[in-house]
This record gives sequence, C-alpha cells and structure tokens, in this order.
Amino acid sequence: MLDKPPGWPLLTVFSLASLVALWWASAPYVYVEFFLWAYLVGGILALVWTVRAAVALIRDADAVRDRKVRWFMPWVIVCGVVVAVSLDAPFRVRFALSESALISHAETVARNGAYSRECHQVGLYPTCWSEATPGGGARFTVDDPGVRTSAGFIWSPAGQMPEGDLERFDPIAGPWWAYSGWDKW
Repeated sequence: MLDKPPGWPLLTVFSLASLVALWWASAPYVYVEFFLWAYLVGGILALVWTVRAAVALIRDADAVRDRKVRWFMPWVIVCGVVVAVSLDAPFRVRFALSESALISHAETVARNGAYSRECHQVGLYPTCWSEATPGGGARFTVDDPGVRTSAGFIWSPAGQMPEGDLERFDPIAGPWWAYSGWDKW
C-alpha cells in the first residue's frame, strides 16, 4: 500500500485541507488558524506523501516514474492554493460574490444608527456584531465557523474611519475597508 501512488483517499484529504485553507484565506484578514492549519495539517500530509514516495522509490523506482502525474498531483493542489492565497484570490472572489449583500447590510446598519449583536448571514460572510460609524457608514465583524475574531469590514462612503480599537485597516475597493482590531488573546 505504501508504495502505490496517491489514490482518491489521499487526494481527497489534500483537497479538503486545501478547501479549508482557501476558506480561511477568504476572510478580510487572514486568521492565525490559517497558518496553524497550513503548518500542522500541511506538515502531516507532506510527511505521509514523503514516506510513501520514499518507500515506493526504494521498492520500484520505475513504477514511480511511470505514474509521476499521480505522484505529484498533491503538490499541484498545494501549489494552486499557494498561488491563489498569494494573489488574494479567495478573498477577492468571496467579497465580489457577497458585495451586493454587504452593501445592503451596511446601508441598513448606517440608516438605523444602532449597535447590534445579532448574527446575520450577509452574502457569504457570517456577521455577529455591527455598528453605525461616523459619516453615515457601518462596521461589522466576520465570524467564520470555528473562528471568533474582531476583523471585518468598514463601509464608509464619506471616507471617515472610526476611531478606537482598530489596529489596522486597509482599503478594498470604493467605500470598503477591511479592518482588524484586538482579539484580547
């Protein structure tokens, strides 16, 4: 078994691990959990692949050369994730698919002028905290499953940023900004 090229079970595990990494990379700011996942799960999968490849090369190097596409398919998946994350593609795609819902939510929050702890699914982003900001804008968090954070979006048509607990914020497009605050840990 160890000397066989990666089959559907191992490729499925690589693919699922990659999908989790891509989902976490699609947040306004990359979660610490993304790096932990990439190093721990990625390290385990790399070790499994390396052991299998070493055993296969020792037993029958010609068989490995004949099936090199299957042997390197996990690394094609990993390289695809690295390129996508480097280009910020997961975030750009998720944001673009959610932008109309985000605008609607931001306008509602700004119009109501209130602070809310209600959880909403806004496009592809779960939010559990929102508030109106100076200048007729809105700010809300993104709370992905398994991750509770103080990162999210600021919608500021007037360009006025809220003050206080923000560590950093970066422009996305138009009146949209990604922000990160202190998570208290």
